Amino acid sequence: MQNPHPDSLGGRRTFLFSVSRLVGTSMVLTIPGIGLAARTWQPNVQYTVKQVIDTILKEIPGAPFANTVDQLRSGRMDQEVTGIVTTMFPTIEVIEQTAKAGANFIISHETPFYNNQDETDWLKDDDAYRYKTNLLNKHKIAIWRFHDYWHAHKPDGIAMGNLIKLGWETYYDASNPRLLTLPAPMSLKSIVALTKKKLGISTVRMVGDLNQSCRTVYLAFGYMDSKRQIAAIQQYKPDLILSGETREWETVERVRDGLQMGQKTSLLILSHAVSEEAGMAYAATWLQPKMPAIKVTHIASTNPFQFL
Repeated sequence: MQNPHPDSLGGRRTFLFSVSRLVGTSMVLTIPGIGLAARTWQPNVQYTVKQVIDTILKEIPGAPFANTVDQLRSGRMDQEVTGIVTTMFPTIEVIEQTAKAGANFIISHETPFYNNQDETDWLKDDDAYRYKTNLLNKHKIAIWRFHDYWHAHKPDGIAMGNLIKLGWETYYDASNPRLLTLPAPMSLKSIVALTKKKLGISTVRMVGDLNQSCRTVYLAFGYMDSKRQIAAIQQYKPDLILSGETREWETVERVRDGLQMGQKTSLLILSHAVSEEAGMAYAATWLQPKMPAIKVTHIASTNPFQFL
């Protein structure tokens, strides 16, 4: 279905109505130019870390979960929040920038401690772990992971943040949220250029033909188990898998074999951190109207790799 252009008055009204039905009013408030008054920072009202987390969980279907990695990893639930920073990885640099900004609560998508379960017993004598925890204690900064809950939001917060950046948010299908159908085919070369420009990625990897025409895109931002990606190839036969990362002996080889036997699915690998950063930038704009008394800022952890 063709989407009305949002720049015209009538088209804009139709656009807002259709998007609000699709993903709820929380997203509409975060689209540039919409709901700016609701985002106004109004100081002098105090919240604790727990109150912020509870406000977030009210928006998540089925929360709180019995089992989740989304736990407080530093700080205290009862500490007053002076400012909130969203980020992908709570690196040492992000922690230092948070302190300089006068904030003391980091909401991060990924772990601060180098393993998904945030286990720390094995890190007690590790120099980087000790430096980071001392830095957090020095500045009294709380870290809460926002991984499982943000993916469980309707729509998935990471995916929607990327889709908004790419200008593809109106193609989102709530009934099949990982499969995107573009209104017109794009060459793989054009999609590569778009993702690099809009998501701020300097270098990507791909398996496929740059001249291939793509209309169906399977979304696998961050990391997705290869069994799920390979099952998606078989079930949906998408033109492209848009991936954050994958082990090179798994989905990569399945896509290569498929192409050599005449199948059409290509693979575009963005890298894990940068493939989800836009989702955490979106988290900041999504959260700010719910916390008008606290300044919410996004600080990108950036791509850790240099490409030579």
